[in-house]
Amino acid sequence: MKKNIVLLFICTAFLVSCTTRTYEEISESESSASPTYTANVGPVIQANCVSCHSEGGRFPTLQTYDQVKDATQNGNLICRIDQTQSCGSVMPRSGPMPRQTIDMIILWQKEGYKN
Repeated sequence: MKKNIVLLFICTAFLVSCTTRTYEEISESESSASPTYTANVGPVIQANCVSCHSEGGRFPTLQTYDQVKDATQNGNLICRIDQTQSCGSVMPRSGPMPRQTIDMIILWQKEGYKN
């Protein structure tokens, strides 16, 4: 009888702990926070872009908040990183960033370039 109660308890705990949330729902809820340049966008640009887009190079410099904001507003930064658009080769040259990262940068733009 004790074995049946323990087994019933384990099965109940297992079933209750299951969830029906999909990966997309989890990703959307976790990425719903407002991105900022300092916490989110800057580190991505630093890791993926600055090796080619630094002071004195032949490409536009992307080392500061103002430079990245300007490239997003007046340049084609979003178009170049977003492989769903056609405006030349996709950046970075090493390969496209993950979709979630691109969406975060687009959200940063839409929400007014929070620093």
